[in-house]
Amino acid sequence: MSQSSLTRQSQHSNLGPKEEQPTSKIPESVRKIIAMEKENESNANRKSRIDLNALPTRQYLDQTVVPILLQGLSALAKERPPDPIDYLAAYLLKNKTTFESNTSASNNPTANPQP
Repeated sequence: MSQSSLTRQSQHSNLGPKEEQPTSKIPESVRKIIAMEKENESNANRKSRIDLNALPTRQYLDQTVVPILLQGLSALAKERPPDPIDYLAAYLLKNKTTFESNTSASNNPTANPQP
């Protein structure tokens, strides 16, 4: 046996189960379901984006920005920090995920509104 063939054998023997393709363990039916879910999610996101673009300005702002902005302004008035713009910006960034999920729910007519 040559040195290069020994090197190749040792490289192949070092491959553990972690280096296998993870998709080989997932049944084909599960892969199809995952692909369909991803496609449905992207279609829903695309449709909600189109719906938002079709709204008049006032409704667009009411559905996307006003709820988080009102809560941010309320917190700002309560705290009265020395740097109100930075405080409001930080509040909006910190809490945007909460309101993003509410925005997508408000675009879905079957979703129940949050109290």
